[in-house]
Amino acid sequence: MRIQILILLLLLPPTAHADWDFSRHIIPREQIQAGGPAKDGIPALTAPKFVPMAKADFLGADDQVLGVFHNGIARAYPTRILSWHELVNDCFGDEPLLVSW
Repeated sequence: MRIQILILLLLLPPTAHADWDFSRHIIPREQIQAGGPAKDGIPALTAPKFVPMAKADFLGADDQVLGVFHNGIARAYPTRILSWHELVNDCFGDEPLLVSW
């Protein structure tokens, strides 16, 4: 089995970047603790199901997608969904592809 790695960049407008200022905080630094899900706490999507664009009524006009075109197959992965899963194990024909967000 041949494995390919595709690196995709999602380009956002300059105003879309996170403008974090870590010098301003209301919680004392010594009270800030690590959090978030434990190891393997964010499940990858495997064998995702796709719908034709005309039936994707769960997407808004402003929703962003990460698009992949490979082996003549086009797919769109909504970033709103990727933010909850981060990884998609997909296949384009008989070739496996990992989408990472």
